[in-house]
Amino acid sequence: MDVLETSEVNTSILHPMTTLGVDDWLFTFNLLQCMYITAATRWWGWVMLSFAFHFVLMMVTKLMPNLIGCYMKYSRQANRYDPYPSVNQRRGLRPVGFGRGVLR
Repeated sequence: MDVLETSEVNTSILHPMTTLGVDDWLFTFNLLQCMYITAATRWWGWVMLSFAFHFVLMMVTKLMPNLIGCYMKYSRQANRYDPYPSVNQRRGLRPVGFGRGVLR
C-alpha cells in the first residue's frame, strides 16, 4: 500500500489580505477621512476617533471579510430583470450577429 504525500497548508494564504486587520479599501477610506478632516478642522481629536473607528472596522472585517466585494457586485445588479434590449444599454449587450445595435 502506498502512502500519500501530504504537505502543510499555510493558513495565512487562505484568508483575504488586510491592512492592520482591516480590509484594504476600508483602511484607505478611514485613513484619508482622518487626514482630510484633521487638516480641515485642525482638531487632533479626529485622529483618536479614527483610531477607535479602526477597531470597529476590524470587527466588521472579521465578521464579513468580503464586505466591499459583495457590495460592489450588489451595486452593479439591476433592481429588476428586463429581458428586452434598451437604447442606452451598456452592459449585457447581445453578441455580434444576434441583433446587436438594432435599436441604435
